[in-house]
Amino acid sequence: MRRAAAAVGALGLAAALAGCGTSVPDTALPDLSGLGLATVACDDTVQLAGIEEQAGEGAAVECWSGARDGSYVETADAVLALLLSENESGEDISTALCWEDTLSDTEASACRAILVGDTEDGAIVSAVVALEDPATVVGAISDDPSEDEVSEALGGAALEVLVFSEPASAETG
Repeated sequence: MRRAAAAVGALGLAAALAGCGTSVPDTALPDLSGLGLATVACDDTVQLAGIEEQAGEGAAVECWSGARDGSYVETADAVLALLLSENESGEDISTALCWEDTLSDTEASACRAILVGDTEDGAIVSAVVALEDPATVVGAISDDPSEDEVSEALGGAALEVLVFSEPASAETG
């Protein structure tokens, strides 16, 4: 639930940057099926349910789910690479827009974002990757785990991915 709140926060920040009636460049939300993920209705997810209702006007929102060999952080990095390849003029703004990658028994998520165009008439395309059930995944890790144990626990865990695009505006300050 906290992950949905953070995703709503990212959407809210992007919505705060949203400009009414601005010219927005075409942006592409990537096809994540090549990462072993499948499209799913956002309301059918655990961590992202209700997120579509929070999207601002002009937003494009997609949810994906599945499991990969890599961790949720590696998946977020792979989605970022797809965002950049699908949007050639995109610039990675993850450090400015997103929170730090998190891992606890209540939440585990990673956010990545790009800016396509500029802040006056561009678009922000973002992704949030979350563990579907962080309590179970983290609960299976010992109190003093090795890197291998953490990697093994995170690899193959069920993931939920939100990918969205919203207009950006000059109101960034």
